[in-house]
Amino acid sequence: MVIDSIFWAVVLIGVSALGAPWAYLLFHSLPSRGAFLSAPIGLLLLHHVAWLGLSTKLFENGRGFVVGAVVVLVCFTMGLLGMFHWRRIEFRLTSRLWLVGVVGLIIMFAVGVALRWINPEISGTEKPMDFALLNAVLRASDVPPVDPWFSGESLNYYYVGYSVMGILIHLTDVTPAVGYNLALAVVLGLAAVVAGSAGYDISTLVGVGRLGRRTSGMLSGALVVVAGNLAVTREVLKGPAIDVNGFWQGIGWHASRTIQRETTEGLVDYTINEFPAFSFILGDLHPHVMALPFTALAVSAAVQWMIAGSTRAHEDRWLRLLSASLTGLILGALYSINAWDAPTFSGLVVVGAGLVAVGNAQRMRALGTDALIAMVTAVVLWLPYLLSYDPVTRSLGLVSVRSEAVDFVQVFGLLLLVVVVTLVMLMWRVRPDGRLLIGVIGGAAFVGVFIGDGEVLAVLAAILVLSGLAFFSYRDARGLAPLLWIIVVGVSLLTFVEFVFVDDFFGPPYERMNTVFKLHYQAWTLLAIASGPGLVLVWHRLRLVRSGSGRFGRMIFVGAFFPLVVLSVTYPIHASLMKAQASPVTGTLDGLAADRASRPTEVAVADWMRVRAPRNAVLLEAPGRAYSGDSRMSTWTGIPTVVGWIQHQELWRGSQEQISVRVADVDLAYQTNDLKTLRAVVDRYGVTHVIFGDSERRRYGEEAEARFHKRFSAVLKVGTTSVFEVNQL
Repeated sequence: MVIDSIFWAVVLIGVSALGAPWAYLLFHSLPSRGAFLSAPIGLLLLHHVAWLGLSTKLFENGRGFVVGAVVVLVCFTMGLLGMFHWRRIEFRLTSRLWLVGVVGLIIMFAVGVALRWINPEISGTEKPMDFALLNAVLRASDVPPVDPWFSGESLNYYYVGYSVMGILIHLTDVTPAVGYNLALAVVLGLAAVVAGSAGYDISTLVGVGRLGRRTSGMLSGALVVVAGNLAVTREVLKGPAIDVNGFWQGIGWHASRTIQRETTEGLVDYTINEFPAFSFILGDLHPHVMALPFTALAVSAAVQWMIAGSTRAHEDRWLRLLSASLTGLILGALYSINAWDAPTFSGLVVVGAGLVAVGNAQRMRALGTDALIAMVTAVVLWLPYLLSYDPVTRSLGLVSVRSEAVDFVQVFGLLLLVVVVTLVMLMWRVRPDGRLLIGVIGGAAFVGVFIGDGEVLAVLAAILVLSGLAFFSYRDARGLAPLLWIIVVGVSLLTFVEFVFVDDFFGPPYERMNTVFKLHYQAWTLLAIASGPGLVLVWHRLRLVRSGSGRFGRMIFVGAFFPLVVLSVTYPIHASLMKAQASPVTGTLDGLAADRASRPTEVAVADWMRVRAPRNAVLLEAPGRAYSGDSRMSTWTGIPTVVGWIQHQELWRGSQEQISVRVADVDLAYQTNDLKTLRAVVDRYGVTHVIFGDSERRRYGEEAEARFHKRFSAVLKVGTTSVFEVNQL
């Protein structure tokens, strides 16, 4: 498995090299010229070539097909270099930065591999769901893939992140159980480097020195993927036994469940407060996690669009066309990887550029053209996904229970403190009434704290007003305008969820759970990226003050932020060790290693089915309970079953009736003594193989297996698990 990791690293370098000219094309106005962003761009382009090819139904999915996609992308890249031959010299100047980015990517990828090495199992929480979807896209002969837990129907979920990771699995030919963990490591590495790139570019535009911009880049990357929240403070204050309760009962898990509210009547507000470091330690390969590098990529696109406005109208028309089209590819990918991210980051790019261009008719016309190109490109390039995905949730609700201040500060205290200090420093000097404005806004926030239960809302509203004023005060500053716009959007997200929630499957007290979860995750990404340049900028300004007040300010700065940064790093260290202790197996990247030890016969059957079953295979196995080991054959192979985890189908499809019908049909097939009834169920869903193992034995009893032995051929029996091939009845 060490060889597998090395092979993946080599492939990442190759993908990065392929993406370098394209990244330069899109991000040519940034100080780094997109040198750090080539890997996600290359991976996204490679995936899209393969994905569109698969949508034609002319090719068979697999390693050979993906290698063919690589060849196609190489040809396109060579054509691009020929088209813009006049930029080759400029492009070569970025090669040193590209090498730095590649080294950083491989280092952070190695960190991710180490994290999965001590915590590899694909079980618990929603990892089985993630593994099922990953296996489904690996087996897919078309797009969208067939739902592995709802045979005969396409997958109505954000599946493209799994498809992107599937490209790497096909290229390297690793088993899906190993590929799952390597995919998480890739996401960690990409997210760190891409976030760091945004921090580096913003600091360079602001005008800090070489050390400052390097520090800013590292801080942005670390705050996005390494830093934890301040919920760990509670455990630190209790004494040295921070990890005495283990991961699930201690701070490891509870750091992600910080904003809760209980009354004498019970729990009235339950939210999820996940952040990237928690995500990588937990190990769920969820869409919001896989989207992380691409949301950070959209931040760099926003900076590019905002600072390129003055030259956009005078650029080569083909350069503008391809640059805007690449932006559309990225924004469309966000909708396909994790739909929650598309509105936020599309607005970050287009609205931010529009606000900077207001008042300049030529820039506004150029921006309008580019925005139209990006929108049309996003729709056209992602049309197969747009035509197949049907969002279940379409309505909003008003929040009745808001966050409590103590809980909220534990989650966003560090990032908001950096934001506030940065804003105050900038507004303090911007104009004569800057200090008065700060005083008025601060006073309003203080008064708001004592109004009802809206203390968090009052403070956030004050920060939002201050950040908005700062943005418009520095709207023409090339470096500060993007920094302040990122802050405005991040704080807006935090404020939004105190007003409104997306009305989904869950009712009270979970009604705003997913909204807080997804939008807080976006806000963490934005504010963490902004905090790198913010910290460096504040320190830079304090160093320019040579008086005693400057020295005092620097002391306060270090005294305030150093302990908080140490606390934020305390979480990932302790949580990762606690998670490793809770893991039934370590020292491997095989996500099924624990199951091979505890359920060896079923894993052996799954391995056989994954290799031997035809592409049109359909399974009959017991319906699944959410967050359980049920539906394990479809999960471990990607072969669709009649119905898998019931709750998740309700989440994805919004219709309980058709799900209930399938559950009843599966139960009937296992329990009936009537041959015609069994034949009707098998024919209705095109079942090719029947599974009978421990889950079926618990649900239907031993006699059900005896009935299948009389009717079908047992093509495989390993221990207590049998596979029956459906014959003509």
